Order: sequence, then structure tokens, then C-alpha cells
Amino acid sequence: MAGINEAKYMLGESVRMLKSGKVSNLISVIIMGFSLLVLVIYILVTLNVSIIIEKGMEEMCVYVYLEDGVNNSITEDIREKLLEIESVRRVVFVSKDKALEKFREQLGKNSDILEELGANPLPDAFRIQMKPESNASVAMEKIAQAATGWKGVDDVRYGKKWVEKGEKLVKGFYMTGLALGLIVFLSVIFVISNTVRLSILSRRESVEIMKLVGATNMYIQVPFIIEGAIQGIVSSLLAMALLWGVCSFAGRYLPGLGFFRFEGVIGFIILCAFLGSIGSFVAIRKFLKR
Repeated sequence: MAGINEAKYMLGESVRMLKSGKVSNLISVIIMGFSLLVLVIYILVTLNVSIIIEKGMEEMCVYVYLEDGVNNSITEDIREKLLEIESVRRVVFVSKDKALEKFREQLGKNSDILEELGANPLPDAFRIQMKPESNASVAMEKIAQAATGWKGVDDVRYGKKWVEKGEKLVKGFYMTGLALGLIVFLSVIFVISNTVRLSILSRRESVEIMKLVGATNMYIQVPFIIEGAIQGIVSSLLAMALLWGVCSFAGRYLPGLGFFRFEGVIGFIILCAFLGSIGSFVAIRKFLKR
């Protein structure tokens, strides 16, 4: 029963502090909200670029070209061998007629030149898509080496140089993104902790009085920690609202710009509540040690 009463007191004290310091809390929430906006914009930009990269990687395919006149039995045998390879996600048969039709669409107005060819010069082929978790360049090289010696296979191509360059660019992007993300994250934590610290310093007289009447450190700390968590939640909602406005405006010029899913928003709110409570804990602990 005593534990419930203590919890009620601490929660009530947090609410009382929020009501009594409306101006300072409002300023803290605004500062924290704009700081978190920088972080959430960075996260959203990184996610959107990652989606573009993943789609680009999905377009990297291996093409296995078949010899002219290969029968259905050999064709199906090649398909089955390809599907048995662990890194292969999908195998699509592209007939020579379908390939010519697509080529004609790409040429557009200049497609008349194909009429002069007479017979279709393009071969039947298999288009192989890789699993996203596989190392594309290594997996494609293995497929090319294996399929080159199979009966009925004329040639295997996948643009080795472009794939390797693409992987290097992707790794560079993620490494740079990780470094920048860490800097932004630490900067946000610094701003939040100092904002909370200033908020606590504005109530130093109340804290001193609580210490004089014999309040334990836990009784003093917990209301501030709860207050910090609430400030973090409100600040995260402010940051998300501002981000929604930014995305709505940017969406006019960047079609397909994605926003966070519901679970992503909830995760961000929980993270901000954690950051707010940790910032309050660190600030009030330093203050009590004086």
C-alpha cells in the first residue's frame, strides 16, 4: 500500500511541477521539439534513400542467355539449377519475342529500324533476381561461373564493374550516414540534457527545500524523471507534426517521398520519452551531488 501511495505522490508531484512551470516547460518543449526535428528529418531522409538503394539493387540482375533452338527439357533443367542456388530469389524466363517487343518499345519512334533486320536476332534468356541479403557481386560471379558451363547456355552477363561500383557507393553511403547520424544523435542529446538542466536549475529553491525537510534523493529525482519523459513525449509529437508539414510541402516536388509507419512513430515517441527521462536523471543527479 505504501508503494502505491509513493507512486501516486511522485506522479502528482510531476503534474504539479508541469503546471507550476508552464512557461519554462513550454520553452523546453519547443527547444527539444526543434532539436528532435533535426534528428527525425535525418532519419527519414536516410530511410528514403535506403529504399531507393534497395530498389536499385533489386534491378541488378543476372541474364543467362540460351543457345538458339534449345528444347524445353534443357530450358527447364537450367531453370531448376538456377532456383537451387541459395542466393537466387526469382528466375524469370524472357522469350526472344518478348525481348524484341520490349526493345521496340524502348526505341519508340526509331523502332522502324528493326523491320530491316528480318529475323529476330535476340536469344531466349533467364533474368535472375538476387536475394537482398546476399552479397550481390560475389553471388552474381558464382552464378556466372556455374551457368557458363551448362548445356544450352550461350552466355551469362550481369555488368560486373557496375555492380561492384554500386556496392562500394552503398557501403560508403551507409558508413557516412552512420557517422553523421551519431553526430546528430549526440548533438540532440546534448541539447536535451542542457535544456532539462536549465529547467531544473530554475527550481533549485524547491529542491533545496525538499532536501531540508528530509526528502530522499529518490523522492526528488522520480518526479523530475517523469516530467522529463512527458516533455520528451510532447516534444516528439511536436517534431512529428512539424515533419508532417515539411513532408507535405516537399511531396509536391518529390513524388513518392515516404513517411514513417505507425510503429515507427510510436518507436520514436518511446525513444524521446527515454531521452527526456535520462536527461532529467543526469541533470538532477548532478544537482543533488553539489
